[in-house]
Amino acid sequence: MNVALEVTSISDKNSVRGVGTYTQNLIDALKLKKGKVSVSTFKGASNLKVDLVHYPSFDLFFHKLPIRKNMPRVVTVHDVIPLVFPKHYPVGPKGRANLLLQKIALRNSNAVITDSQASKKDISRLLGYPNDKIHVIYLAASSEFMPIKDKNELLKIKKKYKLPQDFMLYVGDVNWNKNLEGLLNAVKDTKINLVLVGKALTDETLEQVKKIDKQITELAVRSKVIKTGYVPNADLCAIYNLAKATVVPSFYEGFGLTVLESMSSGTPVICANNSSLSEIAGNAAILFDANNPNALSDTINKFLNLTEKETNDIASSSVAHSKKYSWDKVANETIGVYKKVLNS
Repeated sequence: MNVALEVTSISDKNSVRGVGTYTQNLIDALKLKKGKVSVSTFKGASNLKVDLVHYPSFDLFFHKLPIRKNMPRVVTVHDVIPLVFPKHYPVGPKGRANLLLQKIALRNSNAVITDSQASKKDISRLLGYPNDKIHVIYLAASSEFMPIKDKNELLKIKKKYKLPQDFMLYVGDVNWNKNLEGLLNAVKDTKINLVLVGKALTDETLEQVKKIDKQITELAVRSKVIKTGYVPNADLCAIYNLAKATVVPSFYEGFGLTVLESMSSGTPVICANNSSLSEIAGNAAILFDANNPNALSDTINKFLNLTEKETNDIASSSVAHSKKYSWDKVANETIGVYKKVLNS
């Protein structure tokens, strides 16, 4: 089976986001399946002579997916969060026109892959794509994420990023659904240090970042908040290991890869009990209600009062839970979708 994947997302602004990570990890995993699938890549439109093309990302408001297809086509739609919360993601006339074209193009595709049951329901409801042609394939953390026992390595990373002794960790973007406002309020209430990791977090041209910086000043927590900007996976794994816990306070996520990265690193996760987050985290995370203004502060305080044994038990449970997810499994299930499309 010869398959071509569209790879713009591993070289544009998405390269350091979940979409780029997914695309690169999927390609790497598929290339290990020699004898089952032969993988090539392309950007934009495909003129390759292959059995099937796979678009690993889908942009709601930019018309990138060709309406016509000249061969079987699979598309990955990670989430449709802007359609779930339209008030928080206003779109102009051009965006609405592009959404219509993207919907038409998607309906001309043979199958959709998505990351969670939560996203599957949204795609079916909001994009009008047939439910029986949407396949849920859970993602996994990259292989770099694991517990680190080398204290010298951890100390080196701690010094490199000027990290405090004790801190909570946030890894991600600055979009509304991430609920950074609620997280910063929790920092004020709990007086815990917070390390924010993500490229967008240090981009001062973004309105969301300006709003975050203003809130940090108004809450008088600037001494408690450290922004690192982009961090490569090798360093990020060490930062996960150094953190007391990773906090994922989102109002909504299509998957929440941070949850598995932290768990794979042996770091407890405190995350919102909604959308895909509770679906992915299961009983291995400490859950809270993101819509309750006091819930995150209360949950963090309860966590900080746990005994060392209780914390270690959560860490061990986290690592065990993360092993249920792997890129080998992602590759096998993706090949399964390819076969189903080609045999139908």
